[in-house]
Amino acid sequence: MDRKDAPKEYKWNLCDIYKTHEDFEKDLEKVNEYLPIVEKFKGKLNNAETLLKYYKTAEAFGKIINKLHAYVMLNHDVDLNNDLYLEDEQKLNIFSSKLSKVSSFVDPELASLKDEYFENILRDERFKDYNKDIEKLLNDRKHILSKEQEEALSVMCSFANGFDDVMSTLTENDFKYKPVLLNGKEKELTESTYHRFITDKDRKVRTQAYNNLYEVYKQFSKTLAINYINFIKMINCDLKLRKYNSTFEMFQENKKIPQQLFDNLIKNINKNLILEQKYFKLLKKSTKIKDFGFQDVYQSLSKNLDKNYSISQQKDIVIKALAPLGQKYENLLKSAYENNWIDYCTNSNKKSGGYMLGVYGVHPYVFLNDIGDYDSLSTLAHELGHAMHTYFSDNSQPYTKHRYSTFIAEIASTVNEILLNKYMIKNAKTAEEKLFYIDNYLQHFKSTVFRQTMFAEFEDFAHTKVANDEILSEKILNDKYNELLKKHFADTVKIDENITHEWQRIPHFYSPYYVYNYSTSFISAVYIANSILENKHNMLSNYMEMLKSGCDGYPTEILAKAGIDLTKDETYNYAFDDMRKTLKEAEDILNNTKENNNEL
Repeated sequence: MDRKDAPKEYKWNLCDIYKTHEDFEKDLEKVNEYLPIVEKFKGKLNNAETLLKYYKTAEAFGKIINKLHAYVMLNHDVDLNNDLYLEDEQKLNIFSSKLSKVSSFVDPELASLKDEYFENILRDERFKDYNKDIEKLLNDRKHILSKEQEEALSVMCSFANGFDDVMSTLTENDFKYKPVLLNGKEKELTESTYHRFITDKDRKVRTQAYNNLYEVYKQFSKTLAINYINFIKMINCDLKLRKYNSTFEMFQENKKIPQQLFDNLIKNINKNLILEQKYFKLLKKSTKIKDFGFQDVYQSLSKNLDKNYSISQQKDIVIKALAPLGQKYENLLKSAYENNWIDYCTNSNKKSGGYMLGVYGVHPYVFLNDIGDYDSLSTLAHELGHAMHTYFSDNSQPYTKHRYSTFIAEIASTVNEILLNKYMIKNAKTAEEKLFYIDNYLQHFKSTVFRQTMFAEFEDFAHTKVANDEILSEKILNDKYNELLKKHFADTVKIDENITHEWQRIPHFYSPYYVYNYSTSFISAVYIANSILENKHNMLSNYMEMLKSGCDGYPTEILAKAGIDLTKDETYNYAFDDMRKTLKEAEDILNNTKENNNEL
């Protein structure tokens, strides 16, 4: 589809950010004037009045910079071949690099000041919007180095993305895979098209894609391993210089996420692996595949639901499914629909996937590639969860506290997906349709809780090895991944040589201690969504307060507003009890083939 021919209601309205490109260029000129202004604060932050002026100046320009980046990203992603926004992106990158350099004095200068100075500032009402920044500084100051060392490290760390770039360039551009034979015709296999083939109903297609993909990964296994090991070594260099005790501490300390929480996640998931294995036993039974392997794990317990949902139908279903979240939430959803916050259009030259981007002072934007299937419907509910969380946070918090932590970022989106899933299960017309939605729910446990925790345990092993000055090699990494596969899948899925290299495909490993957030978020969301449906614990009111919190409080404090403490087992027990009940429901349907064919 040509984008200009798509209906207006299928496309977002970016004029809410800038009415014209000329307006964008004016703001770009304005922020470049910020660079010499920052330099004037150098050596003067020991004065409270000057520090306040610095914070207010940084905040004012931060709002503009946020709009600039959003405008370029959103325009670029709907038309990847538009050179105008590629050039704008480069201009912003150059500006960001300059800003990082000229402002590198700030943290070392503040870190050199006495505690009494900050104690007085934190008592000053004028600094209330900046207290989180100050508290973070005080927490981090023992890790801040000299000005010269900080400047050197900022240069070194500017290359950190290079390891990720190498991995993505190899796997997405340089790797050439044998094509897959589909309906008698050769089809191109890439990282982007792999999911389409690995979920195909024809096992020959899946097996071809699986073998053809990993044939190349095996060839480049050593290169990918060396790249990842050197990435960890670079992280470890930063860790040692700043005197952190572990990589986990380095990435989680300023959020006050305790090691105990991470350890408790690993413990609870390992304690409940039998539920993951139960799912695969049911899947093996349902598919009747005797040598069930990793080319089969994306099949469904049910037959594929051959059903399409128009954009209008999706809107209606989401409104009904999320009704338990209250009238204010519903009105905000309608506003998103009516005021073009969402881009559904599937035009050529548009980036794949879906996401939400918040623009402070404007409103959130939702990016989709809608094809009308259940995944599209679920993605809409998911991204609207992010959008509503962002809206509530932006409109309840000052700019300095509006951005919520990654630790809780996936909770609101997952609550929406679960509410949608539960609604669809409840309103299914046939047992087969009901099984389809049940399977969708169970697949989230499989892929979000168990799989992401397995990834977290793997990366923790790798970072700990390097931090402890122990040897790390391709063989050690492959062996560890193989060990984790055996622990998770036991005898339910055939473990072959190919899958040992799966870890090399995971881009999130280049964002240390990120993946575990998916697991904890889903576990938390199960508790929240079900408590709202059951009208328990005053959950709806508490949840809304949580959504409004931004970063006005540490992540675990914000999560506690919903009655959740992930250092304890209660929330995990609740979630796995729900999974256990859902598995039983699926098993009952599978065991009753007569019911499977009748209306409910």
